[in-house]
Amino acid sequence: MRSYCREIILLILLLLSLVIAGCSDSTDLGDDYGYIRGHITLANTPIESVATQSSVEKSKNNIKGLRGSTQKNNYVADEIIVSFSKSADIKKILKKYRLSVKKSIKRLGTKTLIGVAERDINALIKELNNEPEVAYAELNRIVSIMGIGVNDPDYSNQQWNYSAISLPKAWEISTGSTEVTVAVIDTGIDLDHPDLQGQLDLENSINILNSDPEKGIIDTNSDDDNGHGTHVAGIIGATTNNQEGIAGINWKVSIIPIKVLDYYGNGSIDNIAAGIEWAVDHGVDMINLSVGGDFDSQILKDAIDYAHDKEVTVIAASGNDGEEDYLRYPAAYENTIAVGSIDSSLDLSKFSNYGLELDFVAPGGGIYSTVPNGNYYDKYTDTSSSGYYAIFSGTSMATPHVTGVAALLLAQARAEGNNLTPEQLKEELRLTAQDLGDKGRDDQFGYGLINAHAALADARITKAKVFTGEEIDYLNYQIKLKSDIINVSENGTYELKNNDEGNYYVYCWIDLDQEGEEGYNKIDKGDYFAKTSSPVGSGSNTNLELNLITEDDFKELKVID
Repeated sequence: MRSYCREIILLILLLLSLVIAGCSDSTDLGDDYGYIRGHITLANTPIESVATQSSVEKSKNNIKGLRGSTQKNNYVADEIIVSFSKSADIKKILKKYRLSVKKSIKRLGTKTLIGVAERDINALIKELNNEPEVAYAELNRIVSIMGIGVNDPDYSNQQWNYSAISLPKAWEISTGSTEVTVAVIDTGIDLDHPDLQGQLDLENSINILNSDPEKGIIDTNSDDDNGHGTHVAGIIGATTNNQEGIAGINWKVSIIPIKVLDYYGNGSIDNIAAGIEWAVDHGVDMINLSVGGDFDSQILKDAIDYAHDKEVTVIAASGNDGEEDYLRYPAAYENTIAVGSIDSSLDLSKFSNYGLELDFVAPGGGIYSTVPNGNYYDKYTDTSSSGYYAIFSGTSMATPHVTGVAALLLAQARAEGNNLTPEQLKEELRLTAQDLGDKGRDDQFGYGLINAHAALADARITKAKVFTGEEIDYLNYQIKLKSDIINVSENGTYELKNNDEGNYYVYCWIDLDQEGEEGYNKIDKGDYFAKTSSPVGSGSNTNLELNLITEDDFKELKVID
């Protein structure tokens, strides 16, 4: 659309000082470049409040944190996980190696063997792996927790994390559905917590530590004796608008408590895998895994792949070692959504692991949520609390933010008669995330900070239009188009090649109104919009942040062909 054949598009502007998305970063690349290019991202709403240390008494005396591990080894000393071939003579192999079966996981085709006694467990595993009828044998590794319009009284002064992901605006679109089922595979959940009533699916609950489903032994008492799982569950779906405590991301949801970790927050790989199998076989839509281990494990990978094959979305914590190029398992597996943590300044939390496998970040530092009644201390924020609510920090806390938003997305899709696969959920989160750090995906922040409103509104970055214009009538604030109108790419980049000579404002816009609706083809409240703070010329590198227009008195900007 060159100037000699281009139609004039007029935009009626509110004020010259409009800075709805004014954040621009322009760098002159030289006049020999005949284009304007840059990067666009969707910004979340401003953080409304941050819990101060005065809001939760700061005292270390006689306060316990999340119970720490007493485990000396990173594996269960007398146990080996073995997967046999279908034709294997299992009894013969067990007799040969003087081992017996403790438990089996039918869907994964594995057995946990005991009877190692004083033998060298690594040497025994090597021998088993040399057996033709053994698919694999491995240590039963230990995994641990990854945690160091609403009338709910603590929502406004404690839950900064929700405005950080634009959740209040997302609630105008969807508040969830009990038709969406989320498994929290963790330390269990406080089954009697006053702020989780009506949200828990106790019929399908299980305590894997005391159960052996293959033998028909089922313990349904998945009560939390640690606090971690209850905190995670509250973020996903604490009962909302009950004049009690906090708000959950989902006002309506079905959460299945699956206890796989003990009093100290530790658990074995085979129990994690058994928990995943139970969740999938009992019809969950997604699994929250705020747990992690140091080592790759075939049984854990098989369990994750089993869930993925059944179109169950698995969301896992990256880990709390603060290390580069290192994600804990299962977050490091391809078929999970791996989540890191940011603080209230949108900086990567010091404890958050990151690397190539990281997908997203979410609030994880200083998160206020439900716990069993007791006393707690959070090392990261140096805060203590008592009662049914506490501040915890960790990628464990970031992970249920992503799980919660994914559950909202699925609830919305089903309300419209659709469904979303794990890949589709991840794609929606990716194309609506707020880019942080280096432009585009990077190892520290992955695709960026999730944006609940943009995701539910389907405000994908690929729907953004970019163009330049010149104000030609001060009284009516009309703008004459000075370039083509182009779309932003999937990674947020754009390149305007056909620009008239001179300096002009760069505009970017996502129209969230549908054809036939009053606001269609008008820049108005409810759309995402950005404008440079000053005119720029060809050869400039101009980055913009698209912000949601929320002002009631905002005058619409009409596009006229």
